[in-house]
Amino acid sequence: MSTSSKQSLFHRFLGFYFRLLCILAVDLIVTIINGRVLGLTNLYEKPVVTLIGMAVILLLFFFLFSIIDRLTKIVLKMTVEMGNLLVFRKTAVFLILCGISFGIYVLYYHAWFGEWPKIQFGSFL
Repeated sequence: MSTSSKQSLFHRFLGFYFRLLCILAVDLIVTIINGRVLGLTNLYEKPVVTLIGMAVILLLFFFLFSIIDRLTKIVLKMTVEMGNLLVFRKTAVFLILCGISFGIYVLYYHAWFGEWPKIQFGSFL
């Protein structure tokens, strides 16, 4: 396999992984917004709250889909440029993406359960 095909496969993987992270982040934002919108039931009737929530989600997704595409291209370009400077660039990129994934996990946990996770790294070893 040539170096260019390996690199393009790596870039395709990075693009795919980053899109997955973006989808999870968007869903997390939607989850948080849904909680806020449902809190409006104290002020407004449920049909009005439903319409408000639907409008907010449509606006959010309308703008975020174009932003995700742009962000993916920017991240891939930055990864290639930074990768030329680093010796262990693939390992560093994977570690950064794993850190972002873990951060999204922690935020999901907090959004769903209302508390921060109690993570003990000793239990993983």
